[in-house]
Amino acid sequence: MPKDITKPRCMTVKPTKQVLCLIAFAGLAIVFLAGGERRRDSLPSARAAGTYSSFLPAVFSNSAAPVYDMVNFMVGNGRLYEVRHSGGSQARHQTQIDSGHFYHTKGNEYEAEWEELWADGESIFRGTDTSPGNDQYYTLFESGVAGSAWSPRYWRVGDLYERNPYVVFFRKDNCQVVASGFQRSWLRFEAYYPSYTFDSGIKLNNVIELTWLLSPQGEPIESYFYAATFGLVGWGSSDRGYSYINEIHAPGQRPDNKREKIWCLGATLNDLSLRSELNFGPLPPEFRAK
Repeated sequence: MPKDITKPRCMTVKPTKQVLCLIAFAGLAIVFLAGGERRRDSLPSARAAGTYSSFLPAVFSNSAAPVYDMVNFMVGNGRLYEVRHSGGSQARHQTQIDSGHFYHTKGNEYEAEWEELWADGESIFRGTDTSPGNDQYYTLFESGVAGSAWSPRYWRVGDLYERNPYVVFFRKDNCQVVASGFQRSWLRFEAYYPSYTFDSGIKLNNVIELTWLLSPQGEPIESYFYAATFGLVGWGSSDRGYSYINEIHAPGQRPDNKREKIWCLGATLNDLSLRSELNFGPLPPEFRAK
């Protein structure tokens, strides 16, 4: 039976082995994004008005815990598998790699929504996500440039990562701005599981759980499960249900997913500073961006 998703675990399944979960907030290490450079939580138009300020992402770390490389869990090997939502819908998932970025695709061989990510030696970055629903997509920005560090690449169970990207939601049909603003949030490395059994009965080895919070001591709003060689295999929400892997396809059994194309996407990544409708305050709370 599903457990209370208002509790710290947003997913409803339990691991088969003891959770290695060392929650600690002792020690503060300030890290800089993009090869040690400072990031500014502003856009060119805001900088011209002299309204920007510096933001230094911080990792609250337990330095005694083992270090894990997030790439080993987030970048799948291209295999196809089905993920079922608690509401009854299902989507075929596949990690695809293209031009140095990797995409978590969700759909089928005809059309698949996607999340864009990439990595350097220090961080995991997020760019555009076409899967928030309502025929919208969003892009994260730092200093007017598409892409924002989402998590450290190397970190420990219990680490808490603070971030404050600029987020813009667009309509898919014409790329008009729907909402915009800064969204301060925290990502926590919740747990590493040597093995994990999902509601479907499928057991995967080497699984991590990350949780997304709107305050450092708050309850998780969303949780994300990543498995080695697969990528994203499940997620949970405090108010939007949960999903889990429920079928694994053999190689060649299904065609690769086809990432959906948004005809005007490129322009929204290049002319952001020219848009007069942008909001430079907080992102409205009804909008969520990972």
